[in-house]
Amino acid sequence: MFFIGLLAVVIILFQACERPKTGLDQFAKQSLKRLTILENPPAQPRLTFQTDKGQQMTLSDFKGQVILLNVWATWCAPCIAEMPTLSRLQNLKGGKTFQVVTISLDRTAQDAAQWLESQTIGNLTPYHDSSFDLPSQLKVPGLPLSVFYNKYGAEIARLPGEAHWDSPEALALVDKLLQE
Repeated sequence: MFFIGLLAVVIILFQACERPKTGLDQFAKQSLKRLTILENPPAQPRLTFQTDKGQQMTLSDFKGQVILLNVWATWCAPCIAEMPTLSRLQNLKGGKTFQVVTISLDRTAQDAAQWLESQTIGNLTPYHDSSFDLPSQLKVPGLPLSVFYNKYGAEIARLPGEAHWDSPEALALVDKLLQE
């Protein structure tokens, strides 16, 4: 009887030490299993990028919106695989409060724009980093990389690698971020 009681106490102690899934952690499953939630979110970097027409943009141009920033390239197979799901996410949730911002690391802005057009992916604006400074500023470990920024411009989560952005867990994550 003593050993059973001792075992029960040990089990309770282990469960008490586990960090409960709260907040955004609950969405880190299925294709979002690599989602990393940041306890102390850093501010958006001062990135400058362009549209395929040459218009200069910064992340602060999306102030007041939740942003899913996706760093990609047409030569990256996982990037190509997730582009249709990013397009569907933008179609379903994009608007005044949420935007999918895809920034290409291709040689030219036209490379990404032409690829999106050839694939009939019309819900995404083709942005390009012509300075190629974005990977160092964001500490990109590889492509694709997706980073969520809240409406105040703070990075709140990131996901390296491919994801299914039109999946139930991704849509629920975006809904949660829009409520905050």
